[in-house]
Amino acid sequence: MEECLVHDLIMQTKEIQDDLKSILLIDHNNSFKLIHEDQYINGITADFTLVSNNKIRAIVECKAGNIGITDYVRGIGQVMQYEYFYEEKITPKSIEYDTIFNSVLLFPSSVIKNNIFNVGRFKYPKSTVIVELNDSSKVLRRINDSELDKLKEATEQNLVTISQYYIRDNRLYELYILLNYLTFLKFKGVNEVNRNDSEELFLNHIGTQNNGNWRNAFISLSSLGFIDSYNIPTSSGVKYANLTFEKFAVEIYKSYIKPYFEVILQLFNTGEQVDISNQEICDRIKQRYLGRDVLFLTESEGRYISSWLNILRDDYGCLEFAPRKKERRMTYDLLNYNEEGLEAAIKSKSIAYEYINKYFTLLNNQKAYVYNF
Repeated sequence: MEECLVHDLIMQTKEIQDDLKSILLIDHNNSFKLIHEDQYINGITADFTLVSNNKIRAIVECKAGNIGITDYVRGIGQVMQYEYFYEEKITPKSIEYDTIFNSVLLFPSSVIKNNIFNVGRFKYPKSTVIVELNDSSKVLRRINDSELDKLKEATEQNLVTISQYYIRDNRLYELYILLNYLTFLKFKGVNEVNRNDSEELFLNHIGTQNNGNWRNAFISLSSLGFIDSYNIPTSSGVKYANLTFEKFAVEIYKSYIKPYFEVILQLFNTGEQVDISNQEICDRIKQRYLGRDVLFLTESEGRYISSWLNILRDDYGCLEFAPRKKERRMTYDLLNYNEEGLEAAIKSKSIAYEYINKYFTLLNNQKAYVYNF
């Protein structure tokens, strides 16, 4: 993605602007303005000055998806200057700074996926918020310190990175249910959701496969950029919640987790039973990468691979296997399906709808939920 396209998407897409507000915890009722290519001192031009309630809340530096390390380091230097502008109260057009300020370094997801350099192995200014724009879904998400540390470890441990996204020990239908529930609460006027209360008061009653472990679903939604730090859906989160489950699953597949499926499903042929353990799957995948582990796939003694296999079985219905059994069969190869065909396959084979229907039944029972958290 070229930098000019990144600029255009920010200027022209309200959902992206709303997602940026959510990331920076800007009240959506505040006045909001983006000043494009704003001129500061020493001939420095910021890609965007973000003004909220007539005060500078952030200065944004954008980068293209195909940049090299020199341009990336230059971007870090630019956001450092933006932090300096804030500290010295250097403003264009006599606009004051807000008491809270962030410099923002924003780039497409391909910067990480291309593996030219590791964004976790740089020092960033204290005020800097790192934001990723997904090349496919056009959803913004914040890359927090824990993810930077994980990416840093990938280099230190000689891991291969094929995707920076991970669904944390959940089925996709559980993310879909939680996102729908949080969207419901948002439109009921709830401004902050307590994870423990929501789990105890409502979510545990659904009885999903990971019941009692909804914390991971919250973490996954946050890492995808679908909810903010108050557990309230972003603009993009609301958009995804309004999809049917089969469309939701297809979009998650296309934009976030396809690289994992491409690696796993090459070990299977449609209709054939394969006797292979989780550890054997990990070992064969590592052979493809000259013995190196793959981030979020072959690590942790098969725990990650177990999670992906469960998603392929239960959400997409393209694998069949019993718990703790080595016998596995691929019922269809989702990699060969177009979007329409994949939606139809999911609708006919996924177990998700049993739980989704139960969720809506419980939600319609006025005694089953409390939303004054």
